[in-house]
This record gives sequence, C-alpha cells and structure tokens, in this order.
Amino acid sequence: MNKKRIIIIICIILVISLVYIAFVNIFQEKKETENVDSYSKIYDNEGHLIYDMSKEKEVIETVENTTIQGVVELNHNGYIYIFNGQHFGEYGFEMPEYSRANIDNKNQKCIDYFTLEEYDTNYIQEGDIIICTGDLKKFYYGDNDFDTKENDIIVLKKDDFNTMKQKVFESENPIITVGDVYIFDKESNVTSESHLYLKYDIEDNTTPDIIHHFPFGEEVYLTEETEIKGNLQKGKKVKVEYDYSDKESNNAKYADERLKLKSIEVIE
Repeated sequence: MNKKRIIIIICIILVISLVYIAFVNIFQEKKETENVDSYSKIYDNEGHLIYDMSKEKEVIETVENTTIQGVVELNHNGYIYIFNGQHFGEYGFEMPEYSRANIDNKNQKCIDYFTLEEYDTNYIQEGDIIICTGDLKKFYYGDNDFDTKENDIIVLKKDDFNTMKQKVFESENPIITVGDVYIFDKESNVTSESHLYLKYDIEDNTTPDIIHHFPFGEEVYLTEETEIKGNLQKGKKVKVEYDYSDKESNNAKYADERLKLKSIEVIE
C-alpha cells in the first residue's frame, strides 16, 4: 500500500470520526434539552402546554399576603398547578373566584377543609380545590407564580366538593347564572350543538367567620324543544329545568352524557 493511499484512508477515518462525534454531541444536546423540557414544561392530560418555566418571565404585578383558591390540575415534579375554572373539551370556563397559578411544592402542611386533619402535599390530587395564602406574582404572558411562604394549604377534596355540588342540584332555589353562550342557528332553529355554561354558586361557612364561595360550571345543551324565556346573556340569573326523559333518575348526574335543558328562564 503506497503512502498516498494510506493518507486517503486516514482522512476518510478522520472524517467519519468527526461526523460520528458531531452526531453524538447533537443527540446528547437534544436529549438534555428534552430532559430540561420535561421538568420545565407542564402539560395537561391531553398534551396541551399549560405552564412553561423556560420562558423569560416579565413580572407585571406582585400581590403580597393575598389568599387565592383554585382547582388542582397537576401535582408532580415539585409543582402544584391550579386552574381558574374548568375544562370542557375544546372550551374552557373561567371563574373569577378561582386563580391560575403555579406553586412550588415545598411539602407544606395541608389541612383538610372539613376534618381539619393534617397531611403533607401528597394529599393534594387532581380535581381538589386548594386555598392558600402568600405572595402572587403575575407575569406578562398570563401565567402566575404563587409563594405560600410556608403557610398551610387548605384542601377541599374532590369527593367532598362533588357532594356539595349534588346538594346544590337538589336544593329548591340554587343560585345559577349564565356563563358563556354558544347558540348556533340553522334556519332560525337551535341546532343540536347549541350549548351554554351555567355557573352554580356554593356558599359555605364551614370555616368560622369566613364565607367561602366554590362555584362550578355545567355544560348544558339546548334543543329545538327547549323553552327559552328571556334573553340569554352572560351574568344573567336564571331558573332551569332539565330534560331527564332519557334518564333513569331525576337526581342522577351523568358526566359522560349531554345534559339537556327542558326550559330556561331569565329572572334578573
């Protein structure tokens, strides 16, 4: 083998080695970036990005020593994320009584809303409502950070909240207001996709000297047979009657079935 051929072979080996090293470095950087993203980004159960800690934050307001409450969406990777409303498929229904915030999980002491028993933050699960006091930082792009400053976190468990909701449904005069309205007309008739959100209010004074409001939303559908009295506008108080003609029990709630209105009347 002559000298020229040896040099060519060595050059080829060097090129292959350099390409391999470059590929390994790119792969490693990508892997590290993905690992960072897995901890800096929080997604909901449907894969939608709801919080990104990798973004540069611009604080627009800091509210000190304030109390907030919100619905728990996630509790993992050292963070507790609360939402200011409910999700309904592609739509969401936000309520001013709740806050959107990301909370550092410092293993704060948690206290059950009803029993007053103490737990750690593992007690907090998706669907619970938490109440906490501390400093709220609001950012330009809509996300908030909340520092509990080691204060206790009050936890209203999802099952207890569902029991409270059922009592509201069974009450004679629940406080109901119109939320977002989506009425689709087809030749002046309401279509099967026409729906709105009703906001039910729960007023509770379990905590001495404090009245808590725990509202919740219901997605209800209008049909061509629905009797509508008054102009349906957001914020209006209403009385409703549900269509349970295809349900076994008038008191039953079916989360996976469409809740249809027999009538709705604007009273204020």
